[in-house]
Amino acid sequence: MNKKNTFKFQGVSINSKNVKKNNLFIAVKGKKKDGHNYLPQAIKRGASYCVVSKKLKNIKTKKLIKCINTNNFLRTLAMHKRIKSKAKIVAITGSSGKTTNKALLGNLLALFNNTYFSPKSYNNHFGVPISLSNLERSHKCAVLEVGMNKPGEIHNLSKLISPDIAIITNVAAVHIENFKNLKGIAKAKGEIINNIKKKGSVVLNRDDKFYNYFKSIANKRKIKVVSFGLSKKSDVHPIYNKRFQNKRTIKLKVLNEKISLKVNDINIYNILSSLAVLKILNFDISQTKKYFLFLNPLEGRGKTHDVKRFKTNFKLIDESYNANPFSVKNAVIKLSKIKLNNSKKYILLGDMLELGRKSDILHKNLSKIINNADIDKIFVYGKKVLNTYKYTNKHKRGNILQSVNDFDEVFSKIIKRNDYLMIKGSNATGLNKLSNRIIKGYNHVV
Repeated sequence: MNKKNTFKFQGVSINSKNVKKNNLFIAVKGKKKDGHNYLPQAIKRGASYCVVSKKLKNIKTKKLIKCINTNNFLRTLAMHKRIKSKAKIVAITGSSGKTTNKALLGNLLALFNNTYFSPKSYNNHFGVPISLSNLERSHKCAVLEVGMNKPGEIHNLSKLISPDIAIITNVAAVHIENFKNLKGIAKAKGEIINNIKKKGSVVLNRDDKFYNYFKSIANKRKIKVVSFGLSKKSDVHPIYNKRFQNKRTIKLKVLNEKISLKVNDINIYNILSSLAVLKILNFDISQTKKYFLFLNPLEGRGKTHDVKRFKTNFKLIDESYNANPFSVKNAVIKLSKIKLNNSKKYILLGDMLELGRKSDILHKNLSKIINNADIDKIFVYGKKVLNTYKYTNKHKRGNILQSVNDFDEVFSKIIKRNDYLMIKGSNATGLNKLSNRIIKGYNHVV
């Protein structure tokens, strides 16, 4: 390639708001927005070059790299980056816990060498190629997450990634509107195993009902299986696990090694699967102890905030990032296990979306979990979640919010000092925005 066709840049972006100096901006066309409309912003923020597929006016041609299709350009760039990369790549899929697992494992690997892990939930047909395109020669490890809405998507994305190690966190009724049943979701998640490199490994949840199914796929391909879970049969499992308020002291067996950790109240499954990967890569897991001491849940995924509102102080457990039957169940159980003296525990629950024809029954089933939990009152916001409220025991029914504007009016009358309030709902319900405004101390919630 001659100098005329050589373009130097650092990092790749498809979002003009995230462009950094010397980035390559690729003007991809999505369902709602076209990156070509944001070229001035990308250039203003310092993009070295912009990849385009349209004729454009008032843009310096020296800044433009023209191609036939920018979406295909992104995927091709990602493919070449993967081929050139010598990094050990871990791909994480599952119905829930992908992003928190990725962040935990990425930070743990960074304790040992230069590690890249994708920002936020970069797990779709745009996010995965962008993540791969940002791999540099200096990266020794990388952690990417892989999501899906329908069959075949995980196959296409994991084929592009070609991971050395894959993690399947769990299988639950998420995006089930595009599947006949849970087995269909499991088959889709299992697609990742077929794209693991030869002599690679898969880390599987032994407590998940589809563990044996995934293991059989891995065995056919001669992929090494390392299991994690609460089951003593797991390769990585807790021997001792004691909670005091929001802290845990845990002792774990990690293959042939034992380790004791003091951790905040974070998802133990993520700890187990992450340590399994470190052992596979032959890292010294004892070096992770100090990191776990200060580790907290990600925003919107179970982090507890001290909030001052209504002239009192209470605890807000922010679970507002998203919601599905599996994650709501775990969040309710987590709240239920918190031991209090005279304080109360409340839940504000929004709709779980993308559940298709099974939505009503799945919302109804949540009431069984709430009825059996140590929870004082449930409050709901949305149409689907009315099925939960209807079948919740009468003494546990708090109120139905018609709008997020009702929050202050409803909760100012009941929240007392040191009470706990958990907020949980799918992103589209807007409860995540409500939660953020409460945490930031805004006077008005909308």
